[in-house]
Amino acid sequence: MKLHKLAPMALIALTVTVASAQGFYVLGEVTHSTASLDGSSFDSQLTLNGASSLSSSSNGNGNKWRLQGGYQFSPNLAVEGGYIDFGTANYQATYNGGIAQGQLKAGGLDAAALFMLPLYSQVSVFGKAGIVTAKVQSSLVAGTPADLASGSASATVVRPLIGFGANFNLTEKADLRLDYDHVSGLGNSGTTGKMSVNMLSVGVAYRF
Repeated sequence: MKLHKLAPMALIALTVTVASAQGFYVLGEVTHSTASLDGSSFDSQLTLNGASSLSSSSNGNGNKWRLQGGYQFSPNLAVEGGYIDFGTANYQATYNGGIAQGQLKAGGLDAAALFMLPLYSQVSVFGKAGIVTAKVQSSLVAGTPADLASGSASATVVRPLIGFGANFNLTEKADLRLDYDHVSGLGNSGTTGKMSVNMLSVGVAYRF
């Protein structure tokens, strides 16, 4: 086929691609979160109440979910927001005469801008920057003696969110979506303690 016949077809294909890249969409994803807990707040509560020879550790891995709504202005820019469950980080400690367990969990609303780069007609990659308003809740219970430390606390914090990912076009209306996101400093050092979260997510975006 001659080049002068290919040019109009390429223009039509580009127009369809650009048009389909604009408009509202919803996104549902399953998220695997890895939480890193700063246990110094829990350690302090125990030592201030008399715990000696304290040794503590923490872990936090789990599968959660996220639900987002967004608007794509062009093939290169979109904004979205919704709810993210960041999961739970668990704390364990031993000391002379007893043990203690605690946890910190967080979830909240996010808003982010996506800066997108189409690679092929059906594949694009993106970087993401935004903010999260999260409610953080913590609890600490000492086993023996039971009154050494026991209680709960909560805080609401606003933290930056950064990430990157890719979209894979499945149909005219649906995309497979892969995300990596990072949020640090979820919590308050003096009350709830803090954790940082890395999230790997996979889901489907549907365009209206």
